[in-house]
Amino acid sequence: MNVREWALPVYTILMQLAVGAFIILWLIRHLVGSKFSAQEIDRIIRNPILVIAFTSIVAMAGAHFHLSKPFHSFLAVLNFKSSWLSREIVFSVLFLMVTTGVLYLTYFQTHRRKLITMLGWLAILFGIILIYCMARIYLIPTQVAWNSPTVIFSFYITTLLLGIMAIACLIVLDLKFSEIKQANDVALRAQVIYYSLGGLTALGVTLVALNIAIAFIQIRLLAQGDTIAQTSLRLLMELYLPLFMMRMIFLVYASISLTYTVIRMYKFMYAPQSLMGPVYLSCLMIMVGEIIGRFLFYATHVRVGL
Repeated sequence: MNVREWALPVYTILMQLAVGAFIILWLIRHLVGSKFSAQEIDRIIRNPILVIAFTSIVAMAGAHFHLSKPFHSFLAVLNFKSSWLSREIVFSVLFLMVTTGVLYLTYFQTHRRKLITMLGWLAILFGIILIYCMARIYLIPTQVAWNSPTVIFSFYITTLLLGIMAIACLIVLDLKFSEIKQANDVALRAQVIYYSLGGLTALGVTLVALNIAIAFIQIRLLAQGDTIAQTSLRLLMELYLPLFMMRMIFLVYASISLTYTVIRMYKFMYAPQSLMGPVYLSCLMIMVGEIIGRFLFYATHVRVGL
């Protein structure tokens, strides 16, 4: 794959990570809001929101490398009524704009909590629609390996899985930075991690299982398909089998490793700061696994006709 071909996997993975991370972060904010001070929680989440906004910008900038005329990309929105690509672009921009608005308010208008809450849920709505538009682009009859509802489920599962791992890394890293700066809210940040990490891990393991199940469902659908589908299956099971197996191993190992670490944390009352190594390793393995999965998604499709 050349630079233009890699632009799409980079854009889709980074944008899914940004949307998933925002969804997970906002759910944590909602769930812990009744247990801790609202202003303190909004102060804790603003650094992760900054990373999410930056990731969205990088994703959208990288997507332009796929275009033959990047400076004309704004013209794509003119086909909003009929083109899923145009809708994807519009909702990408809307998601970024609203996320940036939430970021501004959490830094400079912390007292406007209701507005922050409303814009946060609006960003999630735009993000969910964005992922649907992103997946619908690939549901076309000329691409047999893609033309299945499993693609939509797969994109949503990847979005949430990447979001969980990203937020787990960000909140642990943010805690470490706060400790280095000797901030006065280190104990609060540790409590938020302790309160939320078990749920994040359980949800992450469930999503890994669903991701693997979707992969084998797609294999079964290809096995039952026509000659073009069989060709895609042979590519996956012969030429790209080592990559497919590597992806499965990475996903399983990462989920087991993270689960074991979190169970030990709760059992032996370890400090959340001690989780940095295992959490980052698990996140890296899942990220690599999803990058491999996205590569296989593009590499194994075989076009029918024009």
